[in-house]
Amino acid sequence: MDCRDFQENHFAFVDDTLPGIELVGMQMHLLECEKCARHDASVRRSLMLFRNLAPIEPSADFSSRLQEKLDLVRAADASAAQSGRSRKFAAAVAFTSVVMLSYIGLSLRQVDFPQDIVFPPVVASIPEPATSPVTSPGTAMVASVPAGLPMWTAALFAEQAPVHFASIDLTTAAR
Repeated sequence: MDCRDFQENHFAFVDDTLPGIELVGMQMHLLECEKCARHDASVRRSLMLFRNLAPIEPSADFSSRLQEKLDLVRAADASAAQSGRSRKFAAAVAFTSVVMLSYIGLSLRQVDFPQDIVFPPVVASIPEPATSPVTSPGTAMVASVPAGLPMWTAALFAEQAPVHFASIDLTTAAR
């Protein structure tokens, strides 16, 4: 047994509530360790001192005086708690009122001085047409359309067809 185990089990050892094998281990440790033996002796002497003290006997009217004092303390605590609660409530109401009034005051200042919203001027222009020659419009259209929707391919091709045919005709006519 080491000193830490001895310290953990010392109260049970003093009270004589340990099982037999642990009790023997504690006694053997006392014989081997001087530090734990001094600790055990001081604890046992302290207990002996308190056991030999004369019992304290209260006066005959002790319980009635104690009850009166307890009643006075309870009444004072109740009134303090009640006034404390009312003070806390009043403080909370005052704080909330100040916050709300300041918010309303700031909101009214913004309403009193409205500011005009000015957007930058918009300049409209016609986008330049794409003049890149299309060599194979069907392949380009199919590659840009998601798979599984053959209707979109036809619709996109039909929408772009006049532009492509016109640009092809113009480029071939110019040659």
